[in-house]
Amino acid sequence: MKSVNRFTIHGNVGSVAPFDKSTRVNIATNRNWRDEQGHVKEATDWVQVTVLEEKQAAWVAENAKPGDVVLVEGRISNNSFKRNGETVYTTDLIASTFNVFPKP
Repeated sequence: MKSVNRFTIHGNVGSVAPFDKSTRVNIATNRNWRDEQGHVKEATDWVQVTVLEEKQAAWVAENAKPGDVVLVEGRISNNSFKRNGETVYTTDLIASTFNVFPKP
């Protein structure tokens, strides 16, 4: 059976943090639901995406600005590292496609 490890995020750039060979982007996504009384509620989820491919990371750092609409696809990666003798587990969203739609 074929397996799939893919995410898709459509939202607005909050911040861009370039590093030596990667870039991290915080993206705001909105979700809506109705409460028990039928009132529409909305919340913003902030999602951090990492761009690892060096040329793409540089392009994102140069072109993605706060407020821009983005459509990002990629894979989910689970990792761990030691901090003060304890194992810390992370779940990372690694971008493979990063489309920026600048504000007009």
